[in-house]
Amino acid sequence: MIRVKHFMADCQIDDGQRLWVESIGLTRDLQEMCQVHHVLSHLGPPMKLWLWYESHPDGWEHFRSKYHAHLSSGPYVGALKELAAAAMHEEFTFLHQNDNPHRNAAIALAEFVAELHNQPGKV
Repeated sequence: MIRVKHFMADCQIDDGQRLWVESIGLTRDLQEMCQVHHVLSHLGPPMKLWLWYESHPDGWEHFRSKYHAHLSSGPYVGALKELAAAAMHEEFTFLHQNDNPHRNAAIALAEFVAELHNQPGKV
């Protein structure tokens, strides 16, 4: 299962591996304080798109569409398919920094991964 949380939210025993999935990096101090197991900034949206969404929070559908298109044509589709399969048996928590708990890069990535699992032949 994949969960999504703000990186400052309390760690829970069922979080499993806590993965930072934002485009920006994370300092070692914050990684330790927030118990981040892996920093996967390369899975975040392109910086230009990330910055656009930060200044246009009402543009969720545009952001999500562009980000999913980026992921679909990127080099990590295979790894994301493997993550989707692993999430059937393991716990993962995608961590984000956005103030909106329902519209952020981690949610968009989790939706993309879920779509990969539900339609394994389509990308």
